Amino acid sequence: MKAMLGAMHGHGHSRIWLTVLVFQFCFQQYASLIYWTAYVEVKYFDRGSNETVYSVCECGVFGVHSPLDSSSGLIVLPNQDPLGCSANTTFTASQQPWIALIKKGNCTYSQKIQAAKQEGASAVVIYNIDGTGNDTNLMSHSDADDIVTIMLGNILGTEITKLTKNGSDVYMAIAVANAHGLWFSATWAYALSFTFIGITAITLFYFAFLLIKRLYINRQLRMQQREMKKVTGNAIAKLEVRTLRTGDPEVGSEDVSCVVCTDSFTHGEKVTVLPCRHLYHKKCIEPWLLEHPTCPMCKYNILKSKIDEESDEQPSSSPSNDLFCLAAVRTVTSTDQHNTLGSNSQTAETSLGHSSDCVHSEPDIQTQHIYENQAFEEEPEIMVQQDINSRD
Repeated sequence: MKAMLGAMHGHGHSRIWLTVLVFQFCFQQYASLIYWTAYVEVKYFDRGSNETVYSVCECGVFGVHSPLDSSSGLIVLPNQDPLGCSANTTFTASQQPWIALIKKGNCTYSQKIQAAKQEGASAVVIYNIDGTGNDTNLMSHSDADDIVTIMLGNILGTEITKLTKNGSDVYMAIAVANAHGLWFSATWAYALSFTFIGITAITLFYFAFLLIKRLYINRQLRMQQREMKKVTGNAIAKLEVRTLRTGDPEVGSEDVSCVVCTDSFTHGEKVTVLPCRHLYHKKCIEPWLLEHPTCPMCKYNILKSKIDEESDEQPSSSPSNDLFCLAAVRTVTSTDQHNTLGSNSQTAETSLGHSSDCVHSEPDIQTQHIYENQAFEEEPEIMVQQDINSRD
């Protein structure tokens, strides 16, 4: 029982750790869906109106591995390949700091960023491909994670590219804006709250179930122990209990002693004889049997059917002769009702002859013990009577 409860306790701890790991994994997965937007300020001089044009929008998205820092500088395009994927991609910057503006496509984000970084760019802006409007993507660039990188929509990126190609000096300033994603939406917050409450309720119900189950098992165990002690007590009440006398071989013997208390047997002590014929002090063996219903020496279980003591003794002629005599007398008595008076006298002589034979076959008188258990005294008489009836 203890082993089973220990196993259940161990399973409970394992499930708790499994739940924690699942929560951690889910948190990491949802954390990867969170992205940060960027404020993008664009400034250039319009030669047609002779005015400086400013525009600010929350239209940039930081890359997954980009530092969340601010950056500013002059916009510079790649000299030959606008996609910045060739091995000899170069940039020509007239002043420092400068920001590389590269179009998406043909190679990975990390290759574009590394090419601009090697040329001395302070930040990299990648704008989306044609036909995507102002949509942006969440960029992953684990090989280039130490430079500020954002993505712009195709419309704004194409407009800045045209201005730069027309000879205008376009300046850009990048600043960290806000975090977005499922984690920060109201729907996700409600869903997460209900999920947490549901998992907490399930966990509480599970532990309550374990507690009730443990209490039920302990209650059943106590009931079984009480029932077992009751059965054991009834079995103990039927054991042979007698008082030792001076002539008993166990009294004062050095070879025979009570193995429970290791003391020798003395005159006047009450002893209990188990069905296996091992002898103990009554006050010593009864508490032992209530806890362990087995003989301390041979492990015989007293709850089993009692061993027939007469089967260990050699069969004698006395019991069979006595039964034969009883059968003969009973037979003669039944025939007396149908025979004449003369035949009755002959039958009486015959029966007397058998009676005389039976007198000579009496068993030897054995040493009588003083039994303290009345139930044990009545058992041999009942067994003999049942044996006689079965023979009849």
